[in-house]
Amino acid sequence: MTGFGKGTAECEGGTVTVEIKTVNSKSLDLSIKLPRELFAFEADVKKAVQSGVTRGKTDVFVQFARSENAATAVKVDWALAEAYIKAGKEASERLNIDWKTDVDRLFKIPDVLTVERPEPDADVLGACVSRAAAEAVENLRAMRLTEGASLEKELKGILSDIKGSFTNIRARAPFVAAEYRDKLNARIAELLGKPELVDGQRLAQEVAYFADKADITEEIARIDSHLAQLDRLLEGGAPVGRELDFIVQEFKREINTLGSKSNDSVLFKEVLNVKGKLESFREQIQNIE
Repeated sequence: MTGFGKGTAECEGGTVTVEIKTVNSKSLDLSIKLPRELFAFEADVKKAVQSGVTRGKTDVFVQFARSENAATAVKVDWALAEAYIKAGKEASERLNIDWKTDVDRLFKIPDVLTVERPEPDADVLGACVSRAAAEAVENLRAMRLTEGASLEKELKGILSDIKGSFTNIRARAPFVAAEYRDKLNARIAELLGKPELVDGQRLAQEVAYFADKADITEEIARIDSHLAQLDRLLEGGAPVGRELDFIVQEFKREINTLGSKSNDSVLFKEVLNVKGKLESFREQIQNIE
């Protein structure tokens, strides 16, 4: 399911910001990007994210902004500075050219002047990262819950349409063989021109063969079970995306078999309706964790 969550936490030395972005995917595909200062805490971030996300392509971005008033130290490499000055004087005398320097120029020489910032305490920084990650996950979950409520309503609407078509299939099924018998009887009588010449036993055998071949009792029973499972999963609060995927695959297999047996225009029309709605349902559950 798509979503976004952001969390921040302040600690001694700076502020940690964690952003989580998720898009649809069948499994959890987790990518974490951290600055050098926070490499040691990747496992903590991963654990926090996995506690709230079980499915989807998930990108996590972690940033650390040092506090402007954090203690800093400026150091001068006096040995290096003296070596530069000595080398300058020797070059002036050797090449007979004027040479002079001042503090401003001296400090512009690489590595003479360095600024050192003390590293934050590892335990303090780790706790800060965990707090920011937990807040980001919570905000992500809140956004996904809002989207999930809307998605649940849409899925239940699609499922209601599927049930409507399936009710028509169940009601129509018992009449298919009888209508086939009547049509076959009428067609033979028309061709022979004398209804009394129709072989009743042979006709009964043909109808029995058709009825057996077109029997969809087992498919109806299994689809009833799938519909009950879909109802149960949509009412549950736990992550159900994988289970829904599996049940829909089984549902598609059964409705395809039912359709191949449906030598009846009314049944076939309802089967097409179910297949179309089931595909819409399948597309939407890709958004579900």
